[in-house]
Order: sequence, then structure tokens, then C-alpha cells
Amino acid sequence: MTSKNKAHGRSAVKAYLDFLRFSLDAEATLQPSAATIDWADMLQFASDQSIVGVLFHGIKRLRADDPHPTARELAKWGVTASAIADANREAYDDACHVINIIYRRYGHKSCLLKGQGNALMYPDPYMRSSGDIDLWILPNEGETVTDIIRLCRTIDPTCELDYHHCDASLPIKTHLELHYRAAYSENIFYNRRLQQYFEDVKKDQYNNIVYLPDSMGWLNVPTDSMNRILQMSHVMKHFLFEGIGLRQIIDYYYLLRRGTTSKEKEDFKQKARWLGMWKFARGLMYVLNHYLGLEERFLIAPQSRRVGEYIIRDVIKTGNFGFSDKRFTHLKSRNANVIAFYSVVRCLRNFLEFPAEALFGHPAFILWWHFYYRYKMARSL
Repeated sequence: MTSKNKAHGRSAVKAYLDFLRFSLDAEATLQPSAATIDWADMLQFASDQSIVGVLFHGIKRLRADDPHPTARELAKWGVTASAIADANREAYDDACHVINIIYRRYGHKSCLLKGQGNALMYPDPYMRSSGDIDLWILPNEGETVTDIIRLCRTIDPTCELDYHHCDASLPIKTHLELHYRAAYSENIFYNRRLQQYFEDVKKDQYNNIVYLPDSMGWLNVPTDSMNRILQMSHVMKHFLFEGIGLRQIIDYYYLLRRGTTSKEKEDFKQKARWLGMWKFARGLMYVLNHYLGLEERFLIAPQSRRVGEYIIRDVIKTGNFGFSDKRFTHLKSRNANVIAFYSVVRCLRNFLEFPAEALFGHPAFILWWHFYYRYKMARSL
């Protein structure tokens, strides 16, 4: 059940997920469960999951004789979807602006990670709810992560450094994160391997260019092969320690819809096992196939029904990045120490399914980061 409206029962959620499948695929047929949809209630569900634009894409496909929202309900959906489209235009424009500054002023290319880059894979590049701009500043020949951290401090001397990125203040409207590491795993041993993987593939990202809609410009995004690892790492980490919603799972849906060869699937299998993601990947494939309707030919791992059901139950409860999770409301706070404690408690709930991350990952990472690495990093700057 979602958090803000206790009326969301299993049958309601099933109807919403059925309609989501219809919204994702232009060839999908509308299910009979659409007749039971409470459109105002589904709008709340969609807001919790940050997928209003995706479901509105499905609403626009409805025929006159299909079940559909009233004019008043439709207006509410339309206003929200219009705001999402405007936010996407703003984010695309801001991303191009920052990328040009970093390249022309500082001589570095940068790669747009995750959200806003993912939106370009959707059938409508304005339908995904936008978030932060995540830019991975690519190092020039001979440069190290430390050099990129120094560059981030040059771009914004007041920025507060995290392990993999800093929140930068620039004259744009969209929140900006500058990455010196593309992503990370909270299992210290797997993280070492993940950083080695990004080091090995970074050169492939320099010239992977995509063009923005409406002639807004161009930018670099990760290659599909890197994206399959990067986004799996992103979804898994947030699922374990914070909560993840349907928005990021839909990102992976559209990524896999681009297709993979047999060789690419085998390569992903080897990398996912090496990086400790294989079990989670198998569960996510079940969710993508069983709940989102992704055809088996697009899957890149065998399905695990048990792990997949475990994932989808939590996704429905937590909503986007765990903001709708009522189970730990008393632990949520702006205080960094309380947030860290909340993430440890949530992580330990996953001990039986993911013991390497729950026991040997997140708690150890927090100790390592707070009492060793951030001080080491500060001394190197």
C-alpha cells in the first residue's frame, strides 16, 4: 500500500500496474482492470512513484469508449504532466549550459548520468519526471580522481564533497551534482571492482553523443553497456539503503528495450557476478517482465520470481527514493547522523536476501567513510 492513501489495496495497485504496462508499450492492450481505476487515487499513486508523465502518456492513448478520467480529473493529470514537461525542458537547457561551461572554461568533457539522460530513451522525451542533473566530469589524459575533485572545488569553492560527487551551486535552476566517480557500491570490496570497471570504460564515454529534442543541443551520455551496469548499481543501492520507486525501474525498461546481443548479455552476466549484482539483477528481470511487460527477448538475465516479488513489494511501499515509506517515519530527519542510522536500519531488514551488502556493506562503508576516507581525501586536496 502506498503511504498517503490507505485505500490503495492490492486490487487497486494491480489495476495501476496493468495500466502502467499499457502506458509503456504502444502495442499493449488495455486490460479489463481499467474499469475499476479511481483516476484521482491513481494520480496520488503516480505522484508517490514519480511516474505521472508516464501514466498520462497512457491516458492520451485511451479511446472514447475506453474507461477514462472525468474532465476535472483529466485537467489535474494534464496540469501535472505539463509541469513535468516544462521541468524537463529546463533541465535539458541547464545541462547543456553547464556542460559548455565545463568544457570551454575548464577543458573537460562531461557525461550526463542517469535521470535526464534516461529521459531521452523514452518515447516522449518530456514524459519522465525530472530530477537532479548528474554530470560525470571525464578526466583528461593522465588525470586522477583527485584532479577532478580539485576541479569541482574550483568550479564551486563552497561545495561539500561526498565520496562520489559534490552538490554544486551554479546559476541554473536545476539542482546539480558534479561526479568525480560515476557511482559506487557500499560494499567496500565490490566498490573497488566497480571503480575499476568505470576506469576501464571511461574512454568509451567521451564520444557517445546524443542530440536533444527541439534542437536544444547535444551532450554525452553513457554507452548502453556502461548504463546497464551503472543503472543496475544505482537501483540496487537505493533499494537496499533508501528505497526505490517505479521511475528508476522504468528507466531500466526503456534501456533494455534498446536491445542487447548474445555477447552483450554474456558480458553483463560476468560483470554483474563480479560486482555482486547478479541476484538482484535476476529479481529485477522478473519485475520488468511480469509487472511491466518487457518481452523475454529483451531480458539480460534469467528471472527470479522470489527475489522479484521481494523487490516489487518494497517498491510499492516505499515510493520514489523511499519518500512514501511510513515504516521509518520516526527515523527520517535532515540530520546526517539520523539519516545514516535510518539507512543502516533499512539495510539490516534486507540481511536474509542480501547479506553481503546488509552486514558487510553499508555499516562498514559508513564507518570507513566517516572515520577514514573523507579525512584522507581532505588532506590530499
